[in-house]
Amino acid sequence: MDIFGIALLDHQMGISNQPYRIHRDDGWWAEDHAERYFQPDPWPNEVPALSNVSGHTLDIGCGAGRHLLWFERHGIDAVGIDTSKEAVEVCRLRSCRQVLEFDVMSDANDGRLSKADTITLLGNNIGIGGTFVGACTLFERLKDLAKPDGQMIVTGIDVTATDNPKHLAYHEQNLAAGRRRSEMKMRFEYKGQIGPWISWHHPETSEVDEIASLTGWEVRKLETLEGGFFWAVLGQ
Repeated sequence: MDIFGIALLDHQMGISNQPYRIHRDDGWWAEDHAERYFQPDPWPNEVPALSNVSGHTLDIGCGAGRHLLWFERHGIDAVGIDTSKEAVEVCRLRSCRQVLEFDVMSDANDGRLSKADTITLLGNNIGIGGTFVGACTLFERLKDLAKPDGQMIVTGIDVTATDNPKHLAYHEQNLAAGRRRSEMKMRFEYKGQIGPWISWHHPETSEVDEIASLTGWEVRKLETLEGGFFWAVLGQ
């Protein structure tokens, strides 16, 4: 059950203004609202990254389509993909021109996806890989979807940029268990429903270089921003 996708669809249909919760496997939780994913303008930490987008673009994990609609307003030919049928439905209801239900981690390209000049992993979507090893798989899959001279634009948040004792304790717990600080398990709760545990990966900035070097990408530019946010441009 895709709890996050249901929250997006409810917001699109005007059914509910109830927030959802993200639960981490150490008991920490945070509350957020689907409305944030319907904002017409990019988030401040995404603005410098988006200035690098050009050509035919593939938006990975398009969610409610906020980037797709921005691309369309700026004359960029973009295709959005998401594993969530609810998210894809939201995009179509919002009149996004090109959106597909597709799992880049497992689905074979059946010809619906043409090679991209730019691939975007925005909104911390490197996390789709789930783990450091999964992020390497993700980057390899995306390399196959990019043109030989294509680029990838990513945004993220470095988990080490915190002084929150709960987060620091979680990092130490991960390290003690043989995992990376950047790996986490979480699940969504919304309107009394709780989804399954999923793995998510918030890479440190040094790990972006590491993943790139292991998968045939090169970090051409990486800029850190206030609050631990970062963006990067990668090429082949």
